[in-house]
Amino acid sequence: MIDELRLAFAALATHGKPEHHGLATLAIDAVDGAYVAIDEQTRPHLLLRTQLHVMIDPGVTTLAVSTRSLRIAGKDVRVLDIACLFLSLSEVFDHFAAAIIQRLAAGDEEPADAVKGVLASWKNFLVPPSGPPGVDKIAAVLGELLVVKDAVKHSGLVDIGFWSGPFGQRHDLRGGTTAMEVKTTRSHTGYRVTIHGEDQLLPPDGGQLYLHFVRLESVHGGQLRLATVVDELLDAGVSAEQLFRALTASGIAAVDLPATDKTTFDVIERMTLPVDEQTPRIVPASFTGGRSPSGVMDIAYVIELSQVADRALSSDDYKTVTATVAKEPHA
Repeated sequence: MIDELRLAFAALATHGKPEHHGLATLAIDAVDGAYVAIDEQTRPHLLLRTQLHVMIDPGVTTLAVSTRSLRIAGKDVRVLDIACLFLSLSEVFDHFAAAIIQRLAAGDEEPADAVKGVLASWKNFLVPPSGPPGVDKIAAVLGELLVVKDAVKHSGLVDIGFWSGPFGQRHDLRGGTTAMEVKTTRSHTGYRVTIHGEDQLLPPDGGQLYLHFVRLESVHGGQLRLATVVDELLDAGVSAEQLFRALTASGIAAVDLPATDKTTFDVIERMTLPVDEQTPRIVPASFTGGRSPSGVMDIAYVIELSQVADRALSSDDYKTVTATVAKEPHA
């Protein structure tokens, strides 16, 4: 569906923008009475034929929703017009429009109800761009996304509910009793990573924890972009809503993805280590009585992984672990 919409918008843009405050339109085959359009400012619209005159407040300044009469293919048609007011939001709007079309195609629902339903879950993604995040934030999220992409590839599954770190869970990725913590560095040398809390390197009860180390180098014209990895996940079939929600929770709004395009990296090194008694770490058992001293509210410390680097998983073992994380039940 997303490909059909993008092709339709591209075809409209190729034929030039309309004049006199009109709309250039193309029908969408998946749903009778659905059209995409662009206006004289090349802003994208989704048009849905309706018999009703409805008022919808989108709750965001980036969209305008109205009911209007248009002449389409020689006929007067009343449509619900959902307009994207920010060209910088176009890529997210494509997925938003696709979600509405898919909802209409899947059931017997009035267009206005479908729009309201999708808006309820997409509103947080349809906010004005705030500018690119910092390089460290982009690198950290990119490191996690590389593992998420591997898990999708190795498992053949597209549900990324195992990416739990953005939502405040203890570990970055977890499926069942298997978990993985991802640490990304832009340092050229060394294997130092910062650990937050006495439980971050504590495995799930009865399970196994792994630490995945990623070394990225910030390079002009580098091979790796955050938006590219996001597109690869979407192309693999990952839900745009699920992915955008996790990105937003990570501190990178979907509308800011285009602004990260000039921040590029090369992958210098990656390795995955089992976390156990041989791993340098602080856990509750490190303290007398199995708990941190009274009055200690937070713990952050740096560990050096070079002494355990020879325990890194093989490529095949890494594939097995990431597939397990994706396949096991997750919250």
